[in-house]
Amino acid sequence: MLKLDATELGLKAEVIGRAAKQVPFVAAFALTNAMKDGREGERETMRSVFDRPTPYTLNALQVRPATKQNLQAELGFKEGFGGTPAWKYLGPSVAGGQRKRKRFEIALTRAGILRSNEFTVPGRGAQLDGYGNMNRGQIVRILSALGAASDAAQNTIRRPKRSNRRRNLDYFVLRGTRAPDGVYLREGRTVLPILIFVKGMTYSKRFPYYEKARTVIPTAFRTHFRAGWERFVVNDVRRKR
Repeated sequence: MLKLDATELGLKAEVIGRAAKQVPFVAAFALTNAMKDGREGERETMRSVFDRPTPYTLNALQVRPATKQNLQAELGFKEGFGGTPAWKYLGPSVAGGQRKRKRFEIALTRAGILRSNEFTVPGRGAQLDGYGNMNRGQIVRILSALGAASDAAQNTIRRPKRSNRRRNLDYFVLRGTRAPDGVYLREGRTVLPILIFVKGMTYSKRFPYYEKARTVIPTAFRTHFRAGWERFVVNDVRRKR
């Protein structure tokens, strides 16, 4: 039987002890960075299943790092911090189900314009940003023109000045015709659909949440553990020899 003691290779006992004490730190380092790789895998999935996801959507996931005392890293949705929590609007795409109402849809419902079982989708004349979402300025003008703004002072319909009338009051609601129910904009002799009213919006599961991360993390953990061991233990031992 051949036995080999570490001290025979020039490693002092105290150096070996220090290396052993670094194992929890290296493990926490590897767990945290593996989870970050998992988060990036989830972002890749978002880019493939969503049409032009916004930076807010892509950054909706956060990593809670592991520590030496708690060898557990977590990946989850951000809470929102004053905005809309990520889970609230991404949930239907993760688990399937009915889409949550947007704030302006709630305002239109409160004003009696949108029915309780209706949602909106952009029409041909809607102004969209680079991510395919309704332009915020146009939404404000629609709510103002229809008397649905939360701040009554912003409702142009109650303040029919000439400048405001010309700018905003060409938005109107159309129902019961051959055209789809919705909000339209009159521009000269042209009438453009801006918001189309639809009944119910149920999403099928599109975002396979965590599935990509689960495939990425095991290999990533081993890679980061080896890198962490080399960086924080091996190099330190070399300096101490």
